[in-house]
Amino acid sequence: MEGARDTVISTLNSMNETKERVQMTITRGWMAAGMTVGLIALLLSACGGGDSSLDAGATPSGAEFDRAFIDAMVPHHKSAIEMATAAKEAGLSQPDLVKVADDILATQQLEIKQMKDWRGEWFGSSTIDPKGAAALGLSDSQMGMQHNADALMNSTAIDTDFAQMMITHHQGAIDMAKLAADNAEHDELKELAEKIISAQEREIDVMRPHASGAMDHG
Repeated sequence: MEGARDTVISTLNSMNETKERVQMTITRGWMAAGMTVGLIALLLSACGGGDSSLDAGATPSGAEFDRAFIDAMVPHHKSAIEMATAAKEAGLSQPDLVKVADDILATQQLEIKQMKDWRGEWFGSSTIDPKGAAALGLSDSQMGMQHNADALMNSTAIDTDFAQMMITHHQGAIDMAKLAADNAEHDELKELAEKIISAQEREIDVMRPHASGAMDHG
């Protein structure tokens, strides 16, 4: 009897050990599977596999673009007006550069009013959203907004500095305006964008010799 009992006990112990080994194997399997799923998710996130990451930074279209464009271009125009004003006060002397500055003061102020009127008509408020420009997906440097009027007020080479800074500023406006052809909803905004491109490319041509040092500023 004792021999039979010992056999039964030995068998049960063996079964328990087998059960424990099976459970450990299953647990390890689930842990490995979990780590694999986590690794895949991490890789997808790093590579931009999710839809949201693909959409981030994309240029908006339609009404969303129109509002973002206005919110970006109005402060951009205001910055140009401040720079032109500062340059004239600092002694801008070359007649063709003075004309560029005067044209900026006259034209861009009118365009600001027009854009704010459209914003009020299309979106219920003419107030510019300070954060609205971010929707275009462009950095300040891409929009040519890295310079300001203060740098011109203290310039010792105002004609050259004005030309250099305003070329960068104009190029940013041109790049912004070019987005309107494919993304704007309102024809009025597309037409304004075309005018901005035409006027500012022409002014860049005037300013380029002054910016390069090819002109004698005395």
